[in-house]
Amino acid sequence: EGCLSPLSPEAWPLVQSFICHNRTFILDGHVQLKTSLQTQERHLFLFTDLLVVAKSKSHSHFKLKCQARLCEMWTAFCTEEVCEGSTDPDRSFVLGWPTTNCVANFRSAEQKETWLSFLQSRIREEKEKDNPKSIPLTIIAKDVGTCAYSKTLSVTNVDTANDVILMALQQLGINGSEKDYKLWVISGREHAPYPLIGHEYPFGIKMSHIRDAMPHGSKHCACPRQIQGPFLTEQLPQELQCQFVLKPSQVATCQQLNDLSQKSFKRKRSIINWAFWRGPGTHLDNAPLSSTSAAPGKLFGLLLTTICEDDNLPKPLLDMLSLLYQEGPSTKGIFRRSGSAKTFKELKEKLDSGTEVDLARESIFVTASLFKDFLRNIPGSILSSQLCDKWISVLDQGNNEEKIKSIQRLIEHLPRANVVLLRYIFGVLHGIEMRSEENQMNAFNLAVCIAPSLLWPPVSSTPDIESEFIKKISSLVQFLIENCCRIFGDEITSLFGEILMTCKRENSSGNAD
Repeated sequence: EGCLSPLSPEAWPLVQSFICHNRTFILDGHVQLKTSLQTQERHLFLFTDLLVVAKSKSHSHFKLKCQARLCEMWTAFCTEEVCEGSTDPDRSFVLGWPTTNCVANFRSAEQKETWLSFLQSRIREEKEKDNPKSIPLTIIAKDVGTCAYSKTLSVTNVDTANDVILMALQQLGINGSEKDYKLWVISGREHAPYPLIGHEYPFGIKMSHIRDAMPHGSKHCACPRQIQGPFLTEQLPQELQCQFVLKPSQVATCQQLNDLSQKSFKRKRSIINWAFWRGPGTHLDNAPLSSTSAAPGKLFGLLLTTICEDDNLPKPLLDMLSLLYQEGPSTKGIFRRSGSAKTFKELKEKLDSGTEVDLARESIFVTASLFKDFLRNIPGSILSSQLCDKWISVLDQGNNEEKIKSIQRLIEHLPRANVVLLRYIFGVLHGIEMRSEENQMNAFNLAVCIAPSLLWPPVSSTPDIESEFIKKISSLVQFLIENCCRIFGDEITSLFGEILMTCKRENSSGNAD
């Protein structure tokens, strides 16, 4: 984001006040933050471990509004559930931290992709540094059956609210899915209980609350080793405890509407941005301590070698790829524009549970978003983060022929399943790029949108290196697209013929039945 001031952002007083020996400045930019019906003009400052939100007073002077630890933050795409009114999915995503969810709306799709890539990378890196990485979390079940009871789960720093709901249902022996229940947070603050949407991290919420409950003056500089013992259990005074309550969704909705009708409710806060509140405690018999983890999905977040039997891609992936191959070339802004966040979430849950989904009935933009999300969740990335340095150095080779040979040698080091998927991916991208005048997605534009989903560094690095990495990986992917037939072979242009014939035979068979 260009700065209008002749001064570098690092020289601005607000930035200077946060820079220290173990924190460096990465990125800044203007953003609109939307919650419910409220829209605020803000300026974001990203540091290695913090996100700072400020209000601009002049080109180089800003008023601090809030700050959030990256290890406690989350991103999502459920914009419809966070704010009312229309938002452009190409330029927006959900940004959140305890106790806030908001829609971040940027000036361009490219700026959105840059911020999303940097934030997801830094959040992931900061979570890897967390110590501890799991904590005991007591879940109280209310309005479930005829009594209230609880279970203590071991929750990690990457478990979402929906993951915790599934864990709790399993441990409590309750039938249902995360769609049937809501997880609410109750704490020693002034407002009503806070209902979680599902993508938030309960670990981060509780750790934030624990830091706030620590003696004044120590919470901002507390290292993880200080947050131990009673702070991680339920032995704190009742007014300082942070509780998580599981309620059926229907009951939760009624409670939310009831809270909205109360005269004491302060209208200036959006529904999504309620501060935590703790009412009179209910004494519950705590069930024995148990540790569990959410059941892994069947598609997202797994190694390709796990889901590809005999190196054959699973049907949901082939469905996505064949649709992108058929409709992508004629679709303006494919891979840049996003589809409905609500539909995306519902379809991802169905696909990850193994449910049959007819993607042909859905928007191609939703399918593209699902596919990019699948790629982002491949452990270690499809190009292998362990080979990151070698991939980046490819473009430093001499002529194009040498670059292509270097790429082919690197591909030989990848698992066979990764190579199979890469061939299909670049078959799709080649088809789109060939009709770029129609879809406005040339090799450069495609690379900007999809490169962050194909490769990321294995470990944290300096902001300058990360910024340079984003540029280099985009240039690499652009080169791969422009030379994919020479790298993978001309047959990638005909890979989808057999798939499409198989789909037609299956459809004909289904119609005959």
